[in-house]
Amino acid sequence: MIDRFYVDNIPIRVYKNEKGVSYPSKPMQVEASLWNGGDWATDGGRTKVNWLYSPFIAHFQDFSGLSDCYIDSQNNDVAAFGSSNYWWNAGKYQRLSGYEQKVYEHVRNKYMNYAYCTDHNKYQSSPRECY
Repeated sequence: MIDRFYVDNIPIRVYKNEKGVSYPSKPMQVEASLWNGGDWATDGGRTKVNWLYSPFIAHFQDFSGLSDCYIDSQNNDVAAFGSSNYWWNAGKYQRLSGYEQKVYEHVRNKYMNYAYCTDHNKYQSSPRECY
């Protein structure tokens, strides 16, 4: 199974949900902040923030339809997540559709400045969750 994050119905982040990878079996929340990390956060500081695109504005709308599983905090049993009772374990959620894969790659190639999955200076091999 993969987890996908979308902006305007375009997948911008794909995360492999494999055994042995703790995310997303832990409680999650979405947080964001914006600061000038242009001297360290993008390609080791080689790619600078283009402030001509500011102000950077983001908002959530129609944030609904969320589903979740209850995890018993006593035994932290996450085995039920793999149950076919949950819609997210259906086949269509195991991979991106052909169209989603195409636009995902386009967005990554055109807009992404840094991906920790391919940062071989930081990681000898890609982390297990990298797609």
